[in-house]
Amino acid sequence: MSILRKRSAQHKVYIPSSVRENQYLLAKFDLTDELLARFSSVIDLSCQQPYLRFYEIISGLFFNINNELDLESGKFVANDKFTRVRYSQEKVTAQTDQQILFLYNSQYHTGQNAYYDGEKRAKRITLVFLANGDDIRLDAAKFHHKVKKAINEFSDQLGLKGEDVRICDHQHLTYDLFAKEKGISGIQAHKLRSMTDRYAADGYYLEENVDELTYAIVDLPVNRRLKQLAHIDELVAQPYQPLYELVETAFIEAAKRYHLSHGAMVANGLIPIVRRSEQQLALENGELQMLGYNPAHAASGFTSLWSGNKLTDCIQLVFVASVHDNTGYGYGKFLSQVEYALAAMAEQLAYVYAKEELLVRFHQHIGFYPA
Repeated sequence: MSILRKRSAQHKVYIPSSVRENQYLLAKFDLTDELLARFSSVIDLSCQQPYLRFYEIISGLFFNINNELDLESGKFVANDKFTRVRYSQEKVTAQTDQQILFLYNSQYHTGQNAYYDGEKRAKRITLVFLANGDDIRLDAAKFHHKVKKAINEFSDQLGLKGEDVRICDHQHLTYDLFAKEKGISGIQAHKLRSMTDRYAADGYYLEENVDELTYAIVDLPVNRRLKQLAHIDELVAQPYQPLYELVETAFIEAAKRYHLSHGAMVANGLIPIVRRSEQQLALENGELQMLGYNPAHAASGFTSLWSGNKLTDCIQLVFVASVHDNTGYGYGKFLSQVEYALAAMAEQLAYVYAKEELLVRFHQHIGFYPA
């Protein structure tokens, strides 16, 4: 093997063939007085549902544009809930006070749905575009390009300017780290190039103002076996402190051993939401745990978020890539380091590989305002 090929191999990560792929785009814009004024003829504040007709008109416009561009799965969200999308064998839409969660299988599930309350004026509207097909990652640039056309046409018809609409492209790879031990024999080699580089290779160039963020979130179930590793005394004020300290020590030691320098352990029952920010932050927002990182910083350390008097059913481990983790080949080496750290941690926690799942979800996000 040539030196070049050897170096390339070092920057690949080998993922089980059972990996699941997701891609979705969000277009978010504020519901301003100016926009509502353009539809004043269909808004009657004396009615019980003054905004119903307005929502019907613009959601209908959204779905018509999608149909023209052969975009099969679109969601119109005007209820000010945080939008999340995950892979699932069953098609489910779940809502809480703060969140709307779309679970779907990109190969089989399609649909167009709108979520709003005609009595209320939303602060913001979110257009959701879900990718469909058999090769989500391979066709990601094509899907992005088609969605961008839909957003531009929608914006033109509503009189929205480029700076009014924030576009976010989210892509996930989800897999069990120990799939091989459960009988999954096939693997896929990935270099995990940045989205900017992947799209450019397909002849599609992103705006100059694109923000990128790459990270992995790992689900560590808190089962009976794991709890038995720590001395839990239900009679003390902080009975679960030994459990969390055990996992935290294993997590941080393994991360440092494999040169990972950004991340968090979340065991407070909240949903971790990772976003780009100038400074590192960790803020609770109702059901959500907001985590902010600046990928330009080489090392920002690890945050532990748990309470010794509260038992969660799942501990989530967050590993965030910095710009230095994007080699000339991509983020493959970064994800390999994450896998090595997880394997070391699992060994220390006496993981039962053939029976227990360690779910890894690798995220690549970009956000921008269209030119």
